[in-house]
Amino acid sequence: MDFYDVLSKRVSTRKFTDEKISEEDIKILLDAANKAPIAMGQYDASRLTVIEDRSLIKEISEEYKEFTGKESDALYNAPVFIIFSSNKDNTSKYEDAGCVLENIALAATSLNLGSCYIRGLVNNLGKDAKYIDKLKLDEGYYPVSGIIVGHSEDELKGKDHNIITNYI
Repeated sequence: MDFYDVLSKRVSTRKFTDEKISEEDIKILLDAANKAPIAMGQYDASRLTVIEDRSLIKEISEEYKEFTGKESDALYNAPVFIIFSSNKDNTSKYEDAGCVLENIALAATSLNLGSCYIRGLVNNLGKDAKYIDKLKLDEGYYPVSGIIVGHSEDELKGKDHNIITNYI
């Protein structure tokens, strides 16, 4: 798919089919993630966790429901949840996560897969969330943000946005 077609079709997806994402597609998503810029080139300060275990994805969503009192599934029954973690104690971990997750979103779109950033759940549950132990992260690493990916129930159709721009 042409790069500008990918940009035009990328949209947050919140309705997924039950179809599994292929191992080859997961490799493509991770390759895109590894091509993202990381502040000061500190790739060793980042970790990715690919969760395909539906029961763990549901458990994380249930933990968030308990925390917030909301009934909706914050992970939208997605088949894959990729979490970006970092050991950085500065704000660049958020920029790093944004770059990595955007690359994943664009790669997902190029594969005709839907995706959606998941930051609220990760940040609201924080460093003491129960699910973190199951991520098998190295000591000192904590989730910063994530992205859900899957086959969209709907055709990917981007939206026309217009950021007000001034020229100087």
